[in-house]
Amino acid sequence: MNPFIPGQSWQEIKKEMMNRWKELTDHELEQTKGNERSIAELLEKKVGLAIDDASERYAEIASRYRLFDEPKQQEPVPQEEKPPRILELRPRKPKSPPSPPERR
Repeated sequence: MNPFIPGQSWQEIKKEMMNRWKELTDHELEQTKGNERSIAELLEKKVGLAIDDASERYAEIASRYRLFDEPKQQEPVPQEEKPPRILELRPRKPKSPPSPPERR
């Protein structure tokens, strides 16, 4: 089973799909491991649906089950406007010229 579909929900989805499409068996659906692409390919092969239609129909069924906890909507925190940063360049004092090497 797909780790992203909780056990009981996957069982209910399989049951609904087998009721809707009598051509499908529990074993065939179990072999898909809940993978949406595999299910769409199975529906194409056994039922004759186009891949896009099969994906859409599976998504309709799966959407009726709460597969994930919906994230809570958080209001965006207003950002305080920061003052513009100004880079000031100050000239450096010139270095003193290097002293000549000592001669012996």
